[in-house]
Amino acid sequence: MDEAVSIDKKYTDFIEELINQVSSVVPDDVNELQKNYLVTNMRKSAHLLASSMQDTEEFKELDFDHQCFYIQVMAEWSFHKEIDLFRSGIPAKYWKVVMQKIWYAMWEVMYACAKNEAPEPVVLSLVERFVNRTYNDAVDELKEESVIDEATEVLAKGQSNIEKMAQELRLERKITGDIKRLILRVFLAIIIAAIVSFMIIKFKMTGLIIILTILLVYQFIPINKN
Repeated sequence: MDEAVSIDKKYTDFIEELINQVSSVVPDDVNELQKNYLVTNMRKSAHLLASSMQDTEEFKELDFDHQCFYIQVMAEWSFHKEIDLFRSGIPAKYWKVVMQKIWYAMWEVMYACAKNEAPEPVVLSLVERFVNRTYNDAVDELKEESVIDEATEVLAKGQSNIEKMAQELRLERKITGDIKRLILRVFLAIIIAAIVSFMIIKFKMTGLIIILTILLVYQFIPINKN
């Protein structure tokens, strides 16, 4: 991944836009040195894929938006698996070896998908499957070569930044939904209190009877909430 590649500016602009987007979601436990390493490798992997698109007939036949889809998949998986490696306990000098295997596996899958005109959901599913398989196989190899011990193997295989981010997003949406429901209930309570106060002040005893009657009807008559 060290070789320089020359690609069209439209690819460069798209890749830099991707990098700007992911830079804002780098986890807090990734230090500045790791972040720079991560961004550098994201850029290299995306540039190499874009370069191969200019030279490979199956990719050249795709329109630019479809090409960008493949580049984004490559970049995002590079992002997630680099972070998994940061957290894995695997010595840093072996990160590049693992990532090169993952990049090659992604290219092979993407090439086959482009050649067979696979729809995007199929591409995503296949890339995820082969990325995870390649990552786990690479961890197995490091264990067999005694580079890592069993505890590190378990730790490395237990990493999934993409799943962690998905869980955090689900939690964030749940909290946001709970807050919205709370605000709605407070708003309704204020409206109801204002109506009750108005009726009691305006109609005095008659208003109070009307309100109590409404409450009793709501309490005892079944209402189909669907």
